[in-house]
Amino acid sequence: MVIQRIQSVYLLIAVILMVVFAFFPALSFELVDKTVLYGALESGRAGNMHINPLLLTLVILISCLACVDIFLYKNLQRQMTVCFVDIIIGLAMLAAIGIQAFVIGNREGWVVTWQWYVLLPVFSIIFLMMAHKAMSNDKKKLRDADRLR
Repeated sequence: MVIQRIQSVYLLIAVILMVVFAFFPALSFELVDKTVLYGALESGRAGNMHINPLLLTLVILISCLACVDIFLYKNLQRQMTVCFVDIIIGLAMLAAIGIQAFVIGNREGWVVTWQWYVLLPVFSIIFLMMAHKAMSNDKKKLRDADRLR
């Protein structure tokens, strides 16, 4: 059994970044007379907003997995696995955002503007990677301590 460590702080920061990201658009697409926003809770034409189910599901999944991962400190191997799955889902979310930008950006007349909010999931993935690295360091320390016994 291992006590709470620095990775819990990293996981909490990742959760906070993903929750904040849910409320802001990642991309905006502009045509001559209209603007379309692309985000988890703000998608569609300005003034006619709706929820983007794919992006919102991924944001909720990443946030929930990271929250659950904080409390899996008693089973380090499971905690590392959940964190790795969380990283993969985060990368899939970034790929979905990139594909959306590429598809709509290739339409004639559309201009894609990346909002700075798209950096929030990037930083969240970085914090998840830092948490995974801290978990692997703890695993190594536990293995070394067991070897000395």
